[in-house]
Formats: sequence, structure tokens, C-alpha cells
Amino acid sequence: MEPEGADSSHGPNSAGTFFFGKSGRSGGRLVAHLKKHFGLIALTAFLALGALGAGLKYLDEDARRVLAERAHGTGNPQPESFFNKINPFLPAPATGPVRLAKEYIYAGSRMLAIEEANAAPAPPADLAVWRPTTGVWWILGGAGSQQFAQAFGQAGDAAAPGDYDGDGKTDLCIFRASTGVWWIVRSSDGGNYSISFGTGSDKIAPADYDGDGKTDIAVYRPSNGTWYILQSSNGITAQAQFGLPSDAPAPKDFDGDGRADIAVWRGSDSTFYSLDSADYETHIYTFNQLTSPSNAVPVPADYDGDGRADYAVRHGADWLILDSAGNQTQIVNWQQAGDVAVPNDYDGDGRVDVAVWRNSNGTWYIRRSAAGGALRQTAWGMAGDIPVPAFYRR
Repeated sequence: MEPEGADSSHGPNSAGTFFFGKSGRSGGRLVAHLKKHFGLIALTAFLALGALGAGLKYLDEDARRVLAERAHGTGNPQPESFFNKINPFLPAPATGPVRLAKEYIYAGSRMLAIEEANAAPAPPADLAVWRPTTGVWWILGGAGSQQFAQAFGQAGDAAAPGDYDGDGKTDLCIFRASTGVWWIVRSSDGGNYSISFGTGSDKIAPADYDGDGKTDIAVYRPSNGTWYILQSSNGITAQAQFGLPSDAPAPKDFDGDGRADIAVWRGSDSTFYSLDSADYETHIYTFNQLTSPSNAVPVPADYDGDGRADYAVRHGADWLILDSAGNQTQIVNWQQAGDVAVPNDYDGDGRVDVAVWRNSNGTWYIRRSAAGGALRQTAWGMAGDIPVPAFYRR
């Protein structure tokens, strides 16, 4: 006979019936206990939540601090603590360079692009020439790049390569003075486009003036001493009056803030005039060593690898380079006076090398900074070509 009140659906297992009855009595006692000590339990929960919130706030603030140190390069170089490793608000440290490498691009007698501040040293620049008679670019591939040739441009154009699309590769570009139009081949997808900017009497001066990692189309107008810069970051044209009609544009990052500074070389008084992009302060430096300054060519670049361009000129076969600290002028005699100056970082050590291209035999003569000034001599090009070295990465 089943016990009175038993549920027959449970079958002969009387233990099961007893179990449910016991759970009910225990649950009642638990509820009564919770009611009796509700205040203490609530206080404990409140304190626990407060401690959790304080801990999360500390982790968030610590993550912000560490990220700021990483961004400015001031963090401790030692391995991060255990708590930083498990901090949910803090991503793992970058395992490699997080910024584009620095690149210098030089065409003819003018530097066309600048080095990006705080970036990793650039891979070796490719030797390259543009042939106006055929409009063909000839690129001798180096480390991380490859040799290629591409027709783009025509006689009368001015070569103006730069990284206009911000992908870290040099784009083919020409400025057609007859129409005031820039033609650019994007390295990112091979497409080309054109932009009307400037006049035939302007001097081209493209560089990264707004610090967004892209080369900005820019010209210097001698007739009114005005710079016109098409900023890639916002599409707005910036203007600045800085220079005289006889000045040569020489934009570089002299203050090391990652943006090109407006600058001119005035041969009449052997002087550089530059305007810092960081604080708009004007800097003036005169090379008193020059005997006939009108024949000097401006070649400013970062020859010492400190992230700031050095004032420099080439006079005949002599290169006069003022270190960026402004303490000492180095004079380097290199090759022949009739050669074309083509400074660039050809050995990838983060320092620009003194270098020339000889039109008569199409040969490059490079003074390798990574090898104590040892000569690198390479034939690439022919008479009439325009040297346009850069890291094209094709």
C-alpha cells in the first residue's frame, strides 16, 4: 500500500517522496535566514560591487596611462606586469613598427617629399629614372621591391613622385605646366587621375604638410612669393606668403614634428629661411662658407638620422651640411660638379646618403652612410633622363 498522499506517478520509490519533502523544509529555513540577515547581506553586496567598480576604474586608468606611454615612446622598456597582461582594457603591445617607414623622394634638383617623424628606418630606395623623350619610368628594384617600367607622361612634364594615396608606396606623378594639371598613378590599385592645381610659372613643391602620411600637391608661386598647398587631410587649399621671386622652394621637416615646413633657399645671400609647422617660428641660417652662392643647389635632408632635416647645399662638388643641432657644418667633396644631386637613403640605415647621378654615362655614385662613406656605383639610365629615386615597392 502506498503511503497516504503519495503520488503514484513516482512509482515505488518512497525515498523520492521523502526527498522532496525534505527540500521544502530546508528552503523555508533558508528564506527565513535571508530575511533575518538581509541588512548584512545587502551591505556586503554593496561593498563588493564598490570594490569591483573601483578595480575596473583602476584598470581603465592604468590602460590609458600605458597606451599614452606607448604612443609617446616613454614607457618602461621592460616586460609588462602580470596585471597589464590580463587587463581587459589594454591591448597587447605592438610587435613591430606601427608607422610607415621614412622615405625621401628626389627628382632633378629638388626634394619632393619628406621623411615622416618617429618612423622606422626606410628600406633602401630604388634607383629610378624618368625618360621625358618616351615618358617611361624605369625602376631598378631593390630589397623588398622589383624592377619595372611604365609609360606615364610626356616631354615638357615635370616628374613629381610621392605617396599621394597613403599606402606607403611611391606613386608615379607628373605636373604638366602647359595646363597646370597633375597626373597621378595610384600604387594601391594602378588607377590614374588628374587634378588642376597651379600654373605654368609655378615651382612644384609637393610634400606632407599636414602630417597625415600622404603627399600634398603644392606649388610655390615666385610672382607673389606665395605657397599654395592642397591638403590631403581635408581637401582645403592653404596659402602662405613666404619668400621672394628668386627663391627656390625647399620644404622639409626641420622641426621633427612629422609635417613638412615651408622653406626657401635664397642664393643671393646664401641663406635658408624656414617656417616651423609646429609653432610658426621663422628660422634663418646662412652658409658663410660659399664664395659664389648663386651656383649652390639646396639639398636639405636628414643626413644624421635624428628625424629632423638638416640645412644643406651642394656647391660644385662640395656638400655643406649643417647638423640639425646647429653646431657644426660638415663639408663633403663628392664626385663631379656637373653631376645631379640625388640624396636618399639607399642603404636603409635611416640616414640620407650623399649621392649624385651622372648624365653623361647614366651612372649613380652613392656615398654609403652605413659603410663609412664607401662608394656604391651603379649604371642605371641614359643621358637626358631625370633621376627619381624612391622606394616604389612594386
